[in-house]
Amino acid sequence: MAVRTSKFRHIFGDRNVKSYNGIPISKNAHEQDFCAVNPKFVAVVAEQIGGGAFFVLKTDKIGSVDSSSSKISKHNGAVYDIRWSPFNDNLIASACDDGLIRLWNITDERGVEPNHSPVQTLSGHNKRVGGLRWHPSAENILASSSYDNTVKLWNVETGQQLASCEAFSNQITDIYFNEDGSLMGSTCKDKKIRIFDTHTGQVTVEGVGHDNMKVSRLVMLKDGNILTAGFSSMSSRCVRLYDPRNLSSVVTELDVDSATGSLFPYYDPDLNLVYIAGKGDANIKFFELDAGSVYYLNQYQSGDAQRGIGMMPKRGLDSSINEIARAYKLNVGKKLVNVIPLKVSRQSKTFAEDLYPDTASYVPALTAQQFIDGGNAPPVKASFKELVATRGTSKGFSAASPTITNGNSGSHELAALKAEIQTLKNTVNEQLNIIDDKDAKIEELESEKAKLGQQLKTAEQEIAELQKHGLDASPVSE
Repeated sequence: MAVRTSKFRHIFGDRNVKSYNGIPISKNAHEQDFCAVNPKFVAVVAEQIGGGAFFVLKTDKIGSVDSSSSKISKHNGAVYDIRWSPFNDNLIASACDDGLIRLWNITDERGVEPNHSPVQTLSGHNKRVGGLRWHPSAENILASSSYDNTVKLWNVETGQQLASCEAFSNQITDIYFNEDGSLMGSTCKDKKIRIFDTHTGQVTVEGVGHDNMKVSRLVMLKDGNILTAGFSSMSSRCVRLYDPRNLSSVVTELDVDSATGSLFPYYDPDLNLVYIAGKGDANIKFFELDAGSVYYLNQYQSGDAQRGIGMMPKRGLDSSINEIARAYKLNVGKKLVNVIPLKVSRQSKTFAEDLYPDTASYVPALTAQQFIDGGNAPPVKASFKELVATRGTSKGFSAASPTITNGNSGSHELAALKAEIQTLKNTVNEQLNIIDDKDAKIEELESEKAKLGQQLKTAEQEIAELQKHGLDASPVSE
């Protein structure tokens, strides 16, 4: 790959990094980051036998997992994705194998009590929920993708389902809002890129994406283009740019390498940078976007493979060391979460304004109702210094009314119980199928045993007959 001349050419990460340790990170094969970060907390999906769980760790207490770390275990199946609200550092959503989405209110002092219930539960998918995305500018609007091949939008405050896109014929691998939240892009194992209206769920543009059925992902860029990360027809990993007005052709394609792990792109719209980490890789690669092209810059390398990474939002970075990104790298084998500051070298110790332009703030541009009424708006921006000064503020969340699902009222507790019953029924059916298979195998073995017994009996008779004839034919000795 050609090297680009850029002020970001020499991004570097520390070799000796701090780590959270003793964390049983999930070994589930599902293709998600399994890590979500904000200025207060780091959330990590955990390995757990029976149900699912994730840890919530404090960003200012790096080290061994202790009593200040909450483990949220009240899931009826494996946890597949977790996402912090962009406007509330104390609110996190979790997606689960039982088809439910749960909202959790994390307190600054005690996290979540072991017996604490979610503050909201969203029910509407009839298979596992594989991915989540928060609306970038409207408060309490969440999108979810499921193995039932649908994407749904929710008002998490009321639990109301707002829209559903059902245009998919295979597993959805990624979803991503555009800058003002009016559109959502998606990738799918049917090799297609789709863009749909977030208010109606109707597809507006559809085209062929990566020509390989392996997982691909996408980012909706602020200039309107789409960046995808996936595999070519020759199974090499690559990054592409598409113009959504014409998805039939690729604007730019850049080969990454020939490794086999899926790629996770992380977009910085303020600096036009993309960080790409591969599942199972030991490095994070840096790219710059400019005038419809993608340029390779540099990479951070380490000795340990990563399961996934979480990226700190811009408002949580440390400008005193010219930190422009911070990655939280999951190391499953060593049960570590490595904290990797990515910095730009500068001789001056003064605040580098060019590295910290105004960025997305805690203030939503729209209320949920304004979005429901058809509103769209880009994120409200604020200065980096202003956001740093206010990032310790605690903000609670409570559901506004009983959960509303597909227009029918009912409590989220009832929805959770129904889902738990269905999960148990599915488990019972799976076990019955296993028993049926074993019974059939036993019958097959018993039949084979009977056949072998008959063959043995026949063989013994033949041997006896041969011995008899052998004795009769022996010469008589004198």
